[in-house]
Amino acid sequence: MSDTHHLTVVRSGKWWAIKAVNLPGCHSQARYRHKIEATARDAIALWFNADTAEVGPLIVNFVEPD
Repeated sequence: MSDTHHLTVVRSGKWWAIKAVNLPGCHSQARYRHKIEATARDAIALWFNADTAEVGPLIVNFVEPD
């Protein structure tokens, strides 16, 4: 599970919506920008039923809301 995971992050009201691009259906949200990576690691670890330490590098791509 050491693959690199690409995230798409968009502001949604007071929250940051997080989508793991390479894992269909793996989504999360963070209230604060500095929590995005930790929250994404938790979601990806749950996806694989693994420990967060096993999650590989994250590439975060911020996009403008529609």
